[in-house]
Amino acid sequence: MTKILLVEDNALNRKMLKRRLRHCGYDVLVATDGNQGVALAIEHQPDLIIMDTDLPVIDGWQAIKIIKASVATANIPVLALTPETKSGNWKIALEVGCNDYDTKPLVLKRLLGKVETLLGIASAKTQPQQTSLADSLNSAFSTLQSRSSSQSPGQIPTISESSNGLLNDRYEIAQVLDSSSFGQCMLAKDLKAAAPELVIINTFNLPVDHPALLTLVRKSLVSEMNFLRALSQQDDIATCLDYFEQDDIFYWVQAYVVGTSLADELGGAQSMGAVLKLTHNLLSTVQPFHQSQIVHCECHPHSFIRRQSDSRIVLVEYGLLKRMFVNLRSHSLPYRQALLKQGQYQPAEQRAGNPQCNSDIYAIGMIVLQALTGQSPEWLVSVSGQQSLTALIKADAKIIKLFERMVSPNHHLRFESASDALASLPLGLTPKEPTYQQALSS
Repeated sequence: MTKILLVEDNALNRKMLKRRLRHCGYDVLVATDGNQGVALAIEHQPDLIIMDTDLPVIDGWQAIKIIKASVATANIPVLALTPETKSGNWKIALEVGCNDYDTKPLVLKRLLGKVETLLGIASAKTQPQQTSLADSLNSAFSTLQSRSSSQSPGQIPTISESSNGLLNDRYEIAQVLDSSSFGQCMLAKDLKAAAPELVIINTFNLPVDHPALLTLVRKSLVSEMNFLRALSQQDDIATCLDYFEQDDIFYWVQAYVVGTSLADELGGAQSMGAVLKLTHNLLSTVQPFHQSQIVHCECHPHSFIRRQSDSRIVLVEYGLLKRMFVNLRSHSLPYRQALLKQGQYQPAEQRAGNPQCNSDIYAIGMIVLQALTGQSPEWLVSVSGQQSLTALIKADAKIIKLFERMVSPNHHLRFESASDALASLPLGLTPKEPTYQQALSS
């Protein structure tokens, strides 16, 4: 039976909604304050959450932020109930990650229609509804125009489709490596290079046709490309080679790095010496981002490759799209899915759409702890809530303190940037071989 969590402190509304939802065939859980609502959401994993925003203990907005920041509950649809007198609440609903909202006084037919829509149940009748969050994206995006209205948009080289089937009259597509609703990652051959060579082409296909949003994306991409072209001159970041636009699709080209994904190395526990060296390598690749006050946003094992030619760790994922999604501040389902991709390496503040430079530190900390223990990030998070790393890792206290600080759930307690973490890295220590407490099979 479909399970709905109703979080409502008003007794009359709670009783009425509970009765009507059960009459419609739903199993209804009830909470009367925000804190209880979060606890029940995590414990019972409902199919939908209806959350009043004016709640005791913690208000509904804060409760929704916590729910959307948790890996366990981030993908549960949330419908917020807001006072009709507060006209700006739909904007807040977008920002905190709601999938839809409705206003009080409640109109049951309208509300139940939204419930059915969010649950994917086909409705036999078309009900008059207020504009949903998905339909409100165009209005929300118009507010973004004010950020750049006083400046001219950046210029991205625009191309027309080539008669020879090549992109930008030089790139021959060899293989599509990855595809999503926002674009593709492709392996291609650069036929105009001194010697034809393989490159990686990434695309961004904006799913909403809105002039202000296109202007913002163009401006952001020009800034990003200028930064990445300078940044990628260093040897441990894949070189940014080119960028252009065709039919409102944005392309950027980077060097193809031959090697193996770091993800392939994380199947078993590694020595402390190897892990300390890996920590230094990963922090060094994101250090230039932090020096420019830019959050990478996409630190996970598939972002790094061990280059075949010299066995060095190379950053091959620029994090550009993730930063773009954060800046758009849109929380429709496709955007939320893109924002939460590789969520097991993201701390709570990043999953809530507010990444810090030390969010990257958390991600790198989870990667190196995975390398050290041979355990998954999910396992590490669950165990860290029950015991300290000291109980899991037999090593120098300075090393344990370093890792604990990197993966602290509270971003205020982490290193502020990669430079700070590198300065504390005890590379001069000779660590003991670690022993681990293995997870019990459930």
